[in-house]
Amino acid sequence: MTNSFDSLVGRAVALRPLLREHAPTADADRRLTDEVNTALTEAGLFALTNPKRFGGQETDLRTVLSVTEALGVADGSAAWLVAVGAAAGWLAGQFSEQARQEVFGAASPPRFAGANTENPARKVDSGLRLTGRWAFSSGADRASWATLGSAVADESGQLVGAAMSLVPVAELTLEHTWRTVGMRATASETWVADDVFVPEYRVLPLDAVFAGQHPFPLETPMHRLPLAPVATLPLLGPILGAARAALDLVVAKAPTKGMHHTFFARQTDSVGVHIQIGEAAMKLESARLLGYAVADELDAAAGQEEPMAYRPRARMRAQLAHAAQLALAAIDTLINVHGAGTFAEVSSLQQFWRDANTAARHAALNPVVGYEVLGKDLLGIQELISPSV
Repeated sequence: MTNSFDSLVGRAVALRPLLREHAPTADADRRLTDEVNTALTEAGLFALTNPKRFGGQETDLRTVLSVTEALGVADGSAAWLVAVGAAAGWLAGQFSEQARQEVFGAASPPRFAGANTENPARKVDSGLRLTGRWAFSSGADRASWATLGSAVADESGQLVGAAMSLVPVAELTLEHTWRTVGMRATASETWVADDVFVPEYRVLPLDAVFAGQHPFPLETPMHRLPLAPVATLPLLGPILGAARAALDLVVAKAPTKGMHHTFFARQTDSVGVHIQIGEAAMKLESARLLGYAVADELDAAAGQEEPMAYRPRARMRAQLAHAAQLALAAIDTLINVHGAGTFAEVSSLQQFWRDANTAARHAALNPVVGYEVLGKDLLGIQELISPSV
């Protein structure tokens, strides 16, 4: 690795005061402030999985999760943008060598924003032609490359597979559609393509990648890993960070915060408060154990020649979704302790709640789908309900 685990996580922790200071402004403006964006860039946190030969960090997944969790304690949106940047940087390393040279070899490190919406793409000589809208493209306001999923049709209109394309943002139109309650500063806007040509070397067949096959020579052993858990794992970090921030805030306020409609002078006088805080702490710790177990399993699997079997991938899908739900449950318990003051606009706790609840609704963290994927596999039912396993 270009930088050690301790160094990268230490940089994230050191940036927390700046992130906390700017979080309200970023939330209101629906994009990171220039100061925060510059600080994260200069710390190398938007290049966690970028190839080392192009100046990236090329770090492991435990580090990615730790960095995004550390940032999430201060600002969920900033943590989310680092998380999706790590997933996209890893994905870009799956493309052809020509694409890697073009994307990573530029004077400035690339910034990615995109979505796997699978709009229709038409196969033509030497590439694809894309038309459609890709919403929820986090970080679109500062991206240099768009990663756009598509369903590929041949000349007769028959679907022949799925693909991911790398497209310079100058060839697209950006629609400002991000109007949400949480994760506001992620600037997850909408890309619009109108018959945009993508050369074949900047197209990655997703069917092959999901199946554990690799159409191009691998950048690193880490690129042997299955796409779905690698892309999903970083998304858990901001949620864990928000839950940690909520726990820290409620614990810090409890010794001086009263309890209305009781005879307790302080929250710390109440056994009920003690129990709820202990319960929330255990839910968060359980979520962290589940998440970091996936990170460690993936890091260990990077050195294996054989593709990861379906069973552990199905379990990881359920495991990461379950971890997110545990973190949300911890936050809900802590809000019950803290009370209605949570929802004052000046309270940072309400922003942790908004951001975590928005982030945990990402499709990859849908718990019902994750549980069904795992349950079907455990029961021997050969029915695939998602390609993202």
